[in-house]
Amino acid sequence: MGTPGPDPSALPFRKERLLAVGVLSALAPIPLAFGDSLAPSVLAVYLGALGVLLGLVRAGRIPCLADRWLNLAGLAYFALFWFGFRFGGRSLLKTALHILLFTTVLKLASIKRERDFSVALTLATFLLVSSMATSTHSTILLFLGGYAAVAWPILSRWALFRDLAPAPDEWHRDARAREIPAGRAVASSLAAATLLAVPLFVLLPRLKTSYIQGLPGADSTDSVFTDTVDTNLYGRLSQSDRVFLRVAVEDGPAGDAPRFLRIRLLAHSRFAGGIWTRPDGNGRVVVMREGTRLSLRPRGSAPPPPLHRLSFEVAPLGVRYLPYPVTAISSSASPELIRRYGAVPMVLDGEGNLRLTFDPPSLFRVEILSAAEPAVDFTPPAPRDASREASGSQTLLAFGRTAAAGVDPAASPYLFASRLEQKLAGEFFYSLDSPKPGPNAVEEFLTKRKSGHCETFATAMALVLRENGIPSRLVTGFAGGERGPFGSYYLVRGRDAHAWVEAWCGPGYGWVAFDPTPPSGRPGVTEVNLLRSVGQVFENLEFLYGRYILGFAQADQATIAGLVRDGLAAASATAKGAAQRLRSLAAGGPGRLALLGLAVAAAALALLLGRRLVAVAGRFGTSGLPPAAAAYRRLQRLLGRRGADLTPASAPAETLASAERLGAGGLSREIVGAYVAESFGGRPTPPEEAERLERLLRELRARRPAG
Repeated sequence: MGTPGPDPSALPFRKERLLAVGVLSALAPIPLAFGDSLAPSVLAVYLGALGVLLGLVRAGRIPCLADRWLNLAGLAYFALFWFGFRFGGRSLLKTALHILLFTTVLKLASIKRERDFSVALTLATFLLVSSMATSTHSTILLFLGGYAAVAWPILSRWALFRDLAPAPDEWHRDARAREIPAGRAVASSLAAATLLAVPLFVLLPRLKTSYIQGLPGADSTDSVFTDTVDTNLYGRLSQSDRVFLRVAVEDGPAGDAPRFLRIRLLAHSRFAGGIWTRPDGNGRVVVMREGTRLSLRPRGSAPPPPLHRLSFEVAPLGVRYLPYPVTAISSSASPELIRRYGAVPMVLDGEGNLRLTFDPPSLFRVEILSAAEPAVDFTPPAPRDASREASGSQTLLAFGRTAAAGVDPAASPYLFASRLEQKLAGEFFYSLDSPKPGPNAVEEFLTKRKSGHCETFATAMALVLRENGIPSRLVTGFAGGERGPFGSYYLVRGRDAHAWVEAWCGPGYGWVAFDPTPPSGRPGVTEVNLLRSVGQVFENLEFLYGRYILGFAQADQATIAGLVRDGLAAASATAKGAAQRLRSLAAGGPGRLALLGLAVAAAALALLLGRRLVAVAGRFGTSGLPPAAAAYRRLQRLLGRRGADLTPASAPAETLASAERLGAGGLSREIVGAYVAESFGGRPTPPEEAERLERLLRELRARRPAG
């Protein structure tokens, strides 16, 4: 026969401590549901089980599973691990999280001894760490702030219950609990945690990027772009509100409808099987270094004078291409990008696509000089260029001739393309819905359906131009943005993604951009109301979070280390200079000695004021207490500063004994006596006695400690 364990009901404050740890365990894993690391259904089951458990605890029916059930649950770990790994996509992370949630509920349902509380609290901490490690969205900071606001009071109360457990009875526990300055404890704990967290963030090494590679949610893109444009997709086109670009006007006028918000990303010239792709070709390698600018104008064109200096903050787009305005003159990498990579190599192909040769960070910034008008590329397509490929469709050929009203495409390609653009934009309709395409989807669109989205219109125009002998290509990017209410900047969202056409209109025109999408489907510059401006505040914070938190790497650590080193060197030089000046003052006669005396007097005055401020600060946290209790609390602090080992839960006898050892027993005895009479005798402290207690405290502070 085994020896029976301790009675769980005998654990002091068991109900309150279970509720405290249970609330933290419920809050900690919530961010996991907003990534790919934990399904919302799993979290719902966990929270449901935890809710039932805490409901029983609150009602006084505290569960406590027997050891045999715990042993069976331990054996079930292996089956649970295998099942989660086998049917959960072979994700070790997901499986581990499932087991962690299961273990947390099990532990809270089997508290038998004092150390079980610590184990349960440790599991809640692991859940919080898992939430922080697998989430890279800036809202995790809001969650962490809310969690801290809830957790610190709970943990303070939890620690209080632990300290009060040895009290002789409930009356003494309650009386001593009222003495704890909870507000100050929470504030000091938060301050200490912040002071610890900031140096750790700066000093701890990073793995390749800011967060562990491969974790669900890390570097997630939620992109609207791919390397190809597939026109075979059908259904309703979704429009994302996610911000992909933040365009800040550093210099130059903003304008009512700035042209720099037509942003080029990818040009596609090969069309086959309903899919647009880029032709094969490496292009030329260009490198952006510190202090250098990369020309974005076509070769042979003279750069116009800059009108704007723009800051492009780029979020993950899903493709390794650099977006830039069609009005761009040149670009330079931001200092933080140079610090990270040293040099930024890219490949610029013949269609103006600027491909990055490295994995970009979660958010990076480039600086762009922009002109008033778009650049014109006068480089003619080669005879066998993909932009000349035609399918031989007589329907497309006839549609173009009809739309152009007799204009010869060979003689006037610009006029032909303009009339085709007007036809599509003026007589067709914009729709986000796309039916399942047939074998001749473009022909069906032009002759029957006559509605579609921007990719449909751009594809149709490009193919009609090719059938009529005009080289063309499809371009994707952005064509609009949301004006920020707090400065000269624009937020470019997924719904601002757009597609248009570039056509070769002859040596006198070059490559000309056309937009056949009806005006109702073209993105533009939108203004924001008060509610949206509040939302923009958080979106701008998200960009700052991505730049300075997610983008913080070893290069930034080296920069900070250099700044600290330079600061220390400057401080050392300043101290040496000050010492030299003091020596010269001392050797300069009575006049300089008088100046030195004034400096010493000012320092003494500052010291006295500092002591006064310390005395005033000592009253912080006692303002809500009765007069004698407040004086008693300040007495404990005073004795603690002189070496006494006292806590807020220390008994009056312990406080008085500490005062006797420090030679302050006489004055302290009156304060302790008034506190006992007020707190345990029910006698209120009159104002004149409160003043006397204040005088006693001042006298105690003025006395030198014994020994």
